[in-house]
Amino acid sequence: MSQAAQRQYRTEVEEFLSRLELRARKLVALADNMDKTTDKMDVTGYRPFREEVDNFKALSLVISERLKRLEKHPKKEELEGQFHKLQVLMLRLVIKTSLKFFFVMSAKEHLPLGAREMFQSELRTLYEAERMISDPRYISQLDETAREDLDTAKSILEEIIEKAPALLNFGARKKKRRQ
Repeated sequence: MSQAAQRQYRTEVEEFLSRLELRARKLVALADNMDKTTDKMDVTGYRPFREEVDNFKALSLVISERLKRLEKHPKKEELEGQFHKLQVLMLRLVIKTSLKFFFVMSAKEHLPLGAREMFQSELRTLYEAERMISDPRYISQLDETAREDLDTAKSILEEIIEKAPALLNFGARKKKRRQ
């Protein structure tokens, strides 16, 4: 690959990392706000945090692909280091904030319609986090409490899914009455 192409990828990675850092700051602010209002936490209050996590993950995928295209660029290691630090920050926030949210939701007697589907999506996110925690690039930057919190969050979430109401299925066929 030409040097010009490598410079272009480096410039893109630097710009995207800057945007990812802004997303990380927004995640920190959302998590902090949720932490202050834990007693009033509900599904709608958690949604902005989840949407920002999804945005962070989408941008991370783009950056990851761009980093792969940087072959032997002198700044590649530095850029990868910055990227991995932001990933660890996001992992910690997701685990910590999810655990608190799930704990509050598990104490609620009634959950909103469709909560099961939302929480099933959350379970997938926790399994992704578990996979990331096992990655050698991240494992050294996370302590054992991160894994314990993740395991606790998964356990609580599985209990919530059991009791959470599903969305109504209006598309199901009605059985014909026997006459």
